[in-house]
Amino acid sequence: MQMSGVNPQRPSAKGINAKGRSAQGSAAPHWSDLHGAQNHHAGTMRHGQPDEVHLDSLILDPFGRLTLALMRFHFQTFAAPETHGWLLALRCATAHVGPRAAGPLCYDIATLVQTLRSSRSTAFRFNSEGCACCRVWLTTEERQMMELVQALRQGRTGRARAVVQMLCEGAQGEQLIAATEQYLHQHAPQPTSNPGM
Repeated sequence: MQMSGVNPQRPSAKGINAKGRSAQGSAAPHWSDLHGAQNHHAGTMRHGQPDEVHLDSLILDPFGRLTLALMRFHFQTFAAPETHGWLLALRCATAHVGPRAAGPLCYDIATLVQTLRSSRSTAFRFNSEGCACCRVWLTTEERQMMELVQALRQGRTGRARAVVQMLCEGAQGEQLIAATEQYLHQHAPQPTSNPGM
């Protein structure tokens, strides 16, 4: 079962992306947890799927980890609207950056997620942030997105362009790079300078 976030009983108001594809259709997020339930596993551990990597392999800083969590909650909103993932994202952002900054942060994350969704023709697979044993694993698409964020934060534009081609399935991905750069410009902490250099 693939959760597309589309209600088959309601008329669709699909938009068309830059490649002429439906912005909602198959590009809708796919919740790797087929049940869409939080903490559904009997234990607190599970093995990664063959194409998943452990979260620790990317060495994300707190901002990177928050970005991943907020993106997952927003993908959840599209994949399973009844779970109100956007409210979970707002709650999570408020806990990390305070109520004043949480709204703009979530707005920019939603813009980034929507740009990513409209840049793809296939589902973006993600793991549940609300499930303790799923959130420590990154799908291929999540790993690529976080690699894009890290590459742009580090000024490695060549790497960012290579990763965005994979994320956008061969398309240029300029809109996704621009949306990611805007998000980082508004919210990423400034790198600390090394006085010894």
